[in-house]
Amino acid sequence: KQLHCLDLRLAHEHTNNAAARLQLPSAELVPALVDNSYFHFVVASDNVLAASVVATSLVRNCLRPRNVVIHIITDRKTYYPMQAWFSLHPLAPAVIEVKALHHFDWFSKGKVPVLEAMEKDQKVRSQFRGGSSAIVANTSEKPNVIASKLQALSPKYNSVMNHIRIHLPELFPSLNKLVFLDDDIVVQTDLTPLWDIDMNGK
Repeated sequence: KQLHCLDLRLAHEHTNNAAARLQLPSAELVPALVDNSYFHFVVASDNVLAASVVATSLVRNCLRPRNVVIHIITDRKTYYPMQAWFSLHPLAPAVIEVKALHHFDWFSKGKVPVLEAMEKDQKVRSQFRGGSSAIVANTSEKPNVIASKLQALSPKYNSVMNHIRIHLPELFPSLNKLVFLDDDIVVQTDLTPLWDIDMNGK
């Protein structure tokens, strides 16, 4: 409930405060979004505070923050609150980009495998009548079957934000290397040495 209230307050701020609607990044930093000399990180989240913790801890622990680009991907509902938060709480000198999934051309070009899989998953979930209590109460099924059904009901596993990492090459075709960060972490060290790892063309 508190996160929902924060989102509503930030959406209101986005509407009424020009400072909450800043272009992210600013026009002069837009070229950095596709510049492979920068360290590119992706955070996919529909949780403003979680994304903020990841991004802030990343920048604060980085030895070269002015060479860092953080691409924050969110959903349509959270886009304006996310935009407002990072406009009002900049992480300079790092470059921050906030985009919603519908801003990516690739997502609007037709069939997207992860979205198709999620539609099928929704159909499977609809078969679990009675919710989690009914699943657990069914003593005729094996524990691993019960666990699988409970997992299928979890919002975490049914959020497109959780599956977006699969499609990073399609979403960022001009970048040679980027690091995906889950939104439930706190960065405690400089992550830029990851760029020194030879991925053998992967």
